[in-house]
Amino acid sequence: MHFYRKPNYFVNPNFRVSPYQPVPSFYPVNPGYYEEPPARQVNLGTRWEVEEGGWRGVWTRRGNSNTFDGRWTRQGSNPITAVLTVQVIGDFVSISRRNSSDGNNCQYVGRVVGNRVTGQSVCTRGGGAWSATIQRGAQVPDLGRTWEVQEGAWRGVWTRRGNSNTFDARWTRQGSNPITAVMTMEQTGNNVRILRRNSSDGNNCEYNGRIDGRNASGSFTCTQGGGQWSATIRN
Repeated sequence: MHFYRKPNYFVNPNFRVSPYQPVPSFYPVNPGYYEEPPARQVNLGTRWEVEEGGWRGVWTRRGNSNTFDGRWTRQGSNPITAVLTVQVIGDFVSISRRNSSDGNNCQYVGRVVGNRVTGQSVCTRGGGAWSATIQRGAQVPDLGRTWEVQEGAWRGVWTRRGNSNTFDARWTRQGSNPITAVMTMEQTGNNVRILRRNSSDGNNCEYNGRIDGRNASGSFTCTQGGGQWSATIRN
């Protein structure tokens, strides 16, 4: 008499009854196994304030993209503009600077710690150490360099002092003496409040309005009078 003997499948861990039957796992999970967690994604913020030697830069992010519009200034030099593309791997960044107005394209690398970035750059000409502070609050419109203002029959030119929120203003009107004053701007998102002080005609004012792209408009009240104002913001 012949007895059926059940095959011992477990002698060979690779044994399969049929080519469609999966091989059972004979290797227990190691409870001590550690898988590296995914790298933390860096928040690129809305604006980077950059230092490169004697140059000061402001890189403004385009929406939620990884593209920034950069502008650098230095005493006694013409401003420089460029487009920057930021790539992030963990806490490390690689940044391509292209379309530089001075023709000096660059590659930046650096490491992000909190809201600070430090690293090195290599350019078509030169390079060196650089650092930046990432601003992560609500995006605030760029104040530009010059405001061309209209207030009734008066035409004003407000010129910014460096990267500050202080402007030196001068107004002209046919048949009237020019007026000068110092303007101090306070921004809350797209809303702006502007204090006009040290007016050469003694007529100090407060302007309130809203910035929309490269234009601004609103109303103002003064020691004497007031009205509506509008401006075009120039770089």
